[in-house]
Amino acid sequence: MEHLYRLDYKNIAKKIKAARKSANLTQAELAEKIDISTNAVAKLENNLMTPSLQTLINIANILDLDINYLLKDDQTISKEETYIDMLLNTLISNLASKDKEFMIHIINGLKLYYSSNK
Repeated sequence: MEHLYRLDYKNIAKKIKAARKSANLTQAELAEKIDISTNAVAKLENNLMTPSLQTLINIANILDLDINYLLKDDQTISKEETYIDMLLNTLISNLASKDKEFMIHIINGLKLYYSSNK
């Protein structure tokens, strides 16, 4: 039987680790914020432990992620959309308009900097 949805815990683990690093949090800091052990975070990130739905929700809340980013399967990601795109979209979706404008200025500044240093 072919299922429309499935959980790919290996990808969930990779996404948790990437999002935690992007948020500049250590495993210990994330563990403290979601009330689990540092060892449990390490096991989650290395796909040695299956997270509960509540743990995934807690991680999404702390890292300001759309829960769909964590749960979305590789096969449902379009060719144009990458994990980085999904993470960026998730991170900026909750920003206020003035913060989004600020991010645009930062990105344009980085593009200008890198184009002038080639």
